[in-house]
Amino acid sequence: MKRVLIALGLSTLLLATISPPAPAVETPWLAFSFRSDAEGYGPAHINQPIVAAAERPTQADVTDLDEQTTLVLKGCSLTVVHRDEEAWSSDPSWDVRELLVADLNNDDEQEVALLLWKPFRSDPPVFYDAFGFPSPWEDGSLRNHLFVYTWRDGEWLPLWCSSPIADPISDLTLGDVDGDGANELVALERSYGDGLDAPARQVSVWRWNGWGFTLQWRSPAGAYANLTLQDVTGDGVLDILVQDRG
Repeated sequence: MKRVLIALGLSTLLLATISPPAPAVETPWLAFSFRSDAEGYGPAHINQPIVAAAERPTQADVTDLDEQTTLVLKGCSLTVVHRDEEAWSSDPSWDVRELLVADLNNDDEQEVALLLWKPFRSDPPVFYDAFGFPSPWEDGSLRNHLFVYTWRDGEWLPLWCSSPIADPISDLTLGDVDGDGANELVALERSYGDGLDAPARQVSVWRWNGWGFTLQWRSPAGAYANLTLQDVTGDGVLDILVQDRG
């Protein structure tokens, strides 16, 4: 803190106090570390510097049978180029926000997860009529989905495509976060109606069950952002790291 003289007119001087600018406060990081007991993943604030997650690539390579296949995510559309020719492109009504190339189902092969939004369709409507309940959402409203694709017999095919997700995913990553040698899908979840820049409300961990993903754990409610996986506890198991904006 320092004092300065401020001139007022020609003859009046005022002694004023000026405080230095407050240092920028970095959003703290929160680590969810696996616990073998019933508590699941225990949270702990950490003070050591965190290496932020790398920016998601807009282009990724998937190799199958030594034949080059390129995924190009441009804008909100995904194109699959195989042997320099377009083999597949996403539906024009889809808004593909993110892609993740990884072994999602623990079969030692790479799959591709697409995080996307698309218009809801209550089709066929007879499904809702038969079970006697109304469509949960308005037709045409944008809903969040997770689709998983793979190469099978030389073709680009859907392995699993979710229904509209109840708690939309804003970010996802993959890694072994419980130390059992298999990958888990880790996601940040928010609510419909939240702005695109709003923090996520919860962190969730999912495991492939043979036909889809089963929820393993969901964090307490909070305000989370910038999902990444790193071993900050030094036990050889990846910890789930998020910035705590609560």
